[in-house]
Amino acid sequence: MSEGLNTLSATEIVRRISAGDCTAVDVMAACLERVSAREDAVGAFIHIDEAQALDAARNAGPGFLHGVPFGIKDICDTVDAPTGWGSPTYHGFQPPRDASCVNLFKRHGAVAMGKTVTTEFALRHPGKTANPHNLAHTPGGSSSGSAAAVADHMLPMAFASQTGGSIIRPAAYCGVLGYKPTHGAVDLDGVMGLAPSLDVLGLMAREVSDLALGRAALCGTSPSLDPAFAARPPRIGLVRGPDWDTCSEEMRDVCENALRALQKCGAETRELADPGTFKHLVKCHSIVMSFEGARTRSFEFDHHRDQMSAPFAAFVEEGRTHSWERYEEALATRGIGQQELAGVFEDVDVILTPASPGEAPEGLSETGDPLYNRIWTLLQVPCVSVPFGTGARGLPLAVQLVGPHRGDDRLLAAAAWVHDRLRG
Repeated sequence: MSEGLNTLSATEIVRRISAGDCTAVDVMAACLERVSAREDAVGAFIHIDEAQALDAARNAGPGFLHGVPFGIKDICDTVDAPTGWGSPTYHGFQPPRDASCVNLFKRHGAVAMGKTVTTEFALRHPGKTANPHNLAHTPGGSSSGSAAAVADHMLPMAFASQTGGSIIRPAAYCGVLGYKPTHGAVDLDGVMGLAPSLDVLGLMAREVSDLALGRAALCGTSPSLDPAFAARPPRIGLVRGPDWDTCSEEMRDVCENALRALQKCGAETRELADPGTFKHLVKCHSIVMSFEGARTRSFEFDHHRDQMSAPFAAFVEEGRTHSWERYEEALATRGIGQQELAGVFEDVDVILTPASPGEAPEGLSETGDPLYNRIWTLLQVPCVSVPFGTGARGLPLAVQLVGPHRGDDRLLAAAAWVHDRLRG
C-alpha cells in the first residue's frame, strides 16, 4: 500500500487520501522507509522519532493538508521535539510550545515528520547534510536539511528560511522548488531570528501547487493557484544583475536559454537594465544583515563564544563595527531600490535572474555563495527557485523568479507556468 507514496506531491497525497486510496499512516510509513534507507548518507534530519511521526499521522486532523508529512527547519520551536538552532549552545533545548508556522500546518491537517538540519544560527557554518544528487557536494544552506529531504523524496514539503540566500540557493543546488515569501507575509513567532528586516520563513517542495497549499496554511490565502495566467502567458524580464559576469558560464547560459524557451512557449520576454541603485545593494544587504545579526545574537556571542564557530563570531564582530548612521544609510538606499523595482514591474509580471552561481560546489565545509539572492532579500520581495537543467557535473541548475512586493500569488502562478514548460 505504501510503495511509492513518498514520491508524491502534497497535492496528490491529499487527493489520494480523500479518495480512500491510502491513509495518512501509509504515506508516513513510506516516507519513513525512505528516510531509513537514505538518512545515513544524506543526513537531512537532526531529530526524527518514527513512532511519534506514525502516531501523529494516525491522529491527523481534517483540512486541505490532511495527511501531508512536512519537515521543520531546526530554528522553528516544536513542543514535542528539541530545537537547537544548529548550535551546540542550544543542543537538546525543548521549547514549551510550537512556533506559529508549525501550529498552522498541523491545524490544516499536515503531519510533522521531524526536524531538518540547519546551519549554525541559520548562517554559514554547515551541519551534516550532503547533496542527495552527489554526496560529495554541499546541499547549500542554511536550509540544508529541508532542501535535501524534499529532493531525496523523504517528504513532499518542508519549512525553510532566508536572511541572505538560504531558501533559493539550497533549492537550486538540490533541484527542488524554493519559495521565499514577501517579507512580513508569514508570522515568525517561535522562529529564531537573525536579522528582523530580512528574515522570512518559506517552503521547499517539488510542485508549485504544493507551495500554494503551504502558503494558504501560513497566510490564509486560497489553497489553489491564482488563475492569473490561465488566459495569457506571463510577461518575463531577464535581469542580469550587477554580478552577472562573476557567475558561471553555465548559469548565464541557463538564464538565457530559459528565457528563449519560455518565449517559444508564448511568453512575452525582454531583457531589462539594472535599476541604478542595484550596484550598491549587495553591500547594503551585508551591512543590514550583520548590524541586526550582531544584536539578535549578542547574548550568545558574549556568553557562549567558545561554542560558536569562527565564521559566526566574525559575523557578529563585523556587525558591531557598523554605526547606526551607516545602518540607516543602507536602509535608505534599500528604500530607493524598492521604488526603482516597483517601476520595473510596470512592464513585466516577473523577473528571471540567476538562482545561484552555478552547480553546488564540491565539499561539505561550505554552503555556497548567496550573492545572487542578497539583492532580492534586501528588497523584501517574493522569489521562487525553479529547477532547469543540469551542469557539467550532472548537478541541478535553476533560475530565480522574482515578483513585486506582495505579489506572491501571481508569482506562484507564473512559477507554475514556467515550471511546467521548463521541465518539458
